Amino acid sequence: MVRFSGSLAVVVCFTLSAVADIPPPPPAKGFKRVPYENVMKLEAELPGYKFYPFQRLGLGGKETLGDELKLGTKTGVAVPSSSSPSVRTGVVAVPEKVMADLKTKENLANLLSRDNKDKLPAGVVVYDTRGTSRDLKTGDPRSKVENVITVSVDEKAGVKFTARETPEPPAKDADPEPSKKQPLAMLIVGIAGALAIATLGVWYVRRK
Repeated sequence: MVRFSGSLAVVVCFTLSAVADIPPPPPAKGFKRVPYENVMKLEAELPGYKFYPFQRLGLGGKETLGDELKLGTKTGVAVPSSSSPSVRTGVVAVPEKVMADLKTKENLANLLSRDNKDKLPAGVVVYDTRGTSRDLKTGDPRSKVENVITVSVDEKAGVKFTARETPEPPAKDADPEPSKKQPLAMLIVGIAGALAIATLGVWYVRRK
């Protein structure tokens, strides 16, 4: 019975991984698929903090850290993301003092496991990224969608992440303020008409 349960668990794990990695269906009619990119930048300089991208491959895998991100306030830096439920990606913000105590990236990576989700040291903040593509209407001129993640100071947590996708640009032939332009045109026509009538009136009086 124990052997059967163990074998069944292994089969379930492999099945979940296989299902999780099945590519999504093609976009519906009238839509197109474009890349979806997560970019990160600072709202203001954040001295005393380090930022590392991380990933976990497979449902039973372990988180690993990449090279430190050099974030700035002007240009966003692309960060890894995934559309697979079996892959975890994101960015961890860690105070320099905490990193000095941990000594290695491997020790920091161990803190990112599911078991330590609620046991992170003070000041350590995790942001998970999701998605690599997005379906847009065919008429949308964008060739990709950016999810801009801004890092700012937070009094309680230390830092916070705020994400905002770049919106669809307005149509070039759209009239930005039709309600204002139409009354203005009517006013000009009315003034011109009044001046014409006044001129004719003066001319008629002089003739008499």
